[in-house]
Amino acid sequence: MLKFLGSAVGIIFIIGLLVVIGLLALIF
Repeated sequence: MLKFLGSAVGIIFIIGLLVVIGLLALIF
């Protein structure tokens, strides 16, 4: 359960990071 929660948080963090980088690339 804890392992699954950790992996889910990691995946969400990576996706969020990619979205932020994509938005910055579009703006600049």
